[in-house]
Amino acid sequence: MVSLVILALIEVLAGLSLKLNVELLVAYPVVLILIPGLMDLRGDVYGAIGYRFTKGLHLGLTQPKLLTRFNLINASTGYVNSIVVTFLLCLIGVGLSLVSKLSMPDFLSLLFIASFSTVVVFAILTPIILAAVAYMFKSGHDPSPFVATVVTGIGDVMTPVVLIGVAYVHEVFPYFLKALFVLASLGLTVALTAYMVRVREFKNLVENLISSALASAGSSLGGFYLALSAGFIAENPEVLGVIPAFNAVVGAAMGYLSNSLNVDLHIGTDRYRTTYYRNSVAGLMATHASVLTALAAVIIFSQSALPRALTVALGVALSCLMLYSVSTLITYLLTVVSFHHGWDPDNLVFPVMTTFVDLMGPVILTVVATHLLP
Repeated sequence: MVSLVILALIEVLAGLSLKLNVELLVAYPVVLILIPGLMDLRGDVYGAIGYRFTKGLHLGLTQPKLLTRFNLINASTGYVNSIVVTFLLCLIGVGLSLVSKLSMPDFLSLLFIASFSTVVVFAILTPIILAAVAYMFKSGHDPSPFVATVVTGIGDVMTPVVLIGVAYVHEVFPYFLKALFVLASLGLTVALTAYMVRVREFKNLVENLISSALASAGSSLGGFYLALSAGFIAENPEVLGVIPAFNAVVGAAMGYLSNSLNVDLHIGTDRYRTTYYRNSVAGLMATHASVLTALAAVIIFSQSALPRALTVALGVALSCLMLYSVSTLITYLLTVVSFHHGWDPDNLVFPVMTTFVDLMGPVILTVVATHLLP
């Protein structure tokens, strides 16, 4: 529960970073479309990197060290996934912007902003995650809660901060340097893909890539929904401030539930259903407490009146219960079905569920809040 509370409070920073940069989001609404998809992508990529390493350690497939062949393949999968899906999200953002007649920078500048921020976050987070998982495992601790909460939170905060920061300064870079960076990132992607083919890990790469692409695209649609609800969001800043924490905490809980169930299925225990039920109940209480803690921080920052604060809290609590209950059932079914079909649930379930939460979280929360708030 402590890790979920930490995640929720970290996510408040992500929400406030959006709120404090509303002028940029108004000038370039495409950024608001990109951010949820990129946040989902960060969770998928770094969650999968951490979970793959954790599972490999539990099953004896690798050693708790940073520089190993296992982690080279692990990190290569994450990089290729990050760059390919980032380019896809740019295409989706441009398409939605053109259809909705939203303003945006030129396409190359958009690619540069998104890809540069992706590379920066990858270069910072990947070694930190691998080193932390190895250290925790050697210390006798289960790294799964760390991966599901802290990693997700740090990635979610870094995504809007780095992306918005690059968007502010991208005009400083000459056009040819932007093109050179984009081409270099693509070239490295091609080289690492060829390496994955040579070491016969292309199947896992494709599984992770497809699920992350679908997941991030769905999350971008959630961002598009928020863009269309800009009027309500502007009048209710508490909702905007809590949405990142709301989505991240529920998504992290689903990641932990899926990974724990996946380990039980690989080990072959007969009591995996009972264990999953107990973990789900404990997760529900922890999720509610964490989300409401984040909301309290947002309300204090916004200095909302007590009656309004209580109404918002009721809406958030009801929305959290609805989303968590449905997500828990879907997570169980997806994990069991993918395992029995020979797929790796760590590559499939976590990206799909984070997308589901990122898409449905804003919808459920906004609809419920609309009926409760004056």
